[in-house]
Amino acid sequence: MAVLVHDPIQEAMLQLAERVQASYEKGAPYGMILAPCAVVGQKVLEQMQSYVSGFEPEAPLHCFYLDQSGLLGIVLSGQKLIDTHYASLVLKEFLEQQNLLEGQTVVASFPESGELTEQSMSQLLQTTLQGKGESRDIHLFMNHGVQQGITSILIADPDEVSREFVKLRLEINGYKVEEAKDGSEALEKFEKTMPNLVITELNLPILDGYQLIDKIKRDYAGEGQVIVLTDKQLPKSMDRAFELGASDYVTKPFSISELEWRIKKLSSRLS
Repeated sequence: MAVLVHDPIQEAMLQLAERVQASYEKGAPYGMILAPCAVVGQKVLEQMQSYVSGFEPEAPLHCFYLDQSGLLGIVLSGQKLIDTHYASLVLKEFLEQQNLLEGQTVVASFPESGELTEQSMSQLLQTTLQGKGESRDIHLFMNHGVQQGITSILIADPDEVSREFVKLRLEINGYKVEEAKDGSEALEKFEKTMPNLVITELNLPILDGYQLIDKIKRDYAGEGQVIVLTDKQLPKSMDRAFELGASDYVTKPFSISELEWRIKKLSSRLS
């Protein structure tokens, strides 16, 4: 007697492949957004397509809902990652207004996110399904990038704009990035995910940056490197950070290219 195994990834793969095949033009950029959602009917899909198109009138897009896996999807023909990311912000706003979003939104654009293959689509779906029930943030999917040294980064900064800017740039470069708005949340996420690197502001609420560095270096020696990215420019602040175990110190305003270079330099030392 044959036993049929319910495989949500495989089922979603087949449904997603059908929609990709209909509009994918080989060699052209191809944006894709996936998000775990409550059941979405055809009327809501039409409203959503109209809402997103209102902000992205030049982007040809197609909205769909994968019933078996509970995933909402949008495909955007000819759209690069930066444009797809903008569309995801609009989509997220719509879904939150309708109380439909049930996890993190995952954004990709091929070939920037890697080659569009069966394996990459499977990984994209797994990432989205694993994010169901978690925070409602936006995750940039990358199927390539840093393979050794530093691969995962935690950003601790109370400034949401600065935090999101650094997160977006690092995810585009292939790093897996988590974020925290205060020292307590940063320590909790560090203990949960054990990232290779923490980039922290010193002016953190609840638990300041000095305390965070000290806690990481005392309790998790060797588990994570720390780069300070801060408004504090006094030599005594830098000295104290290095005494506690920071690997590097960058002051604001800063160049994102310089920060990336410092991360790569630190990563090469750890490889």
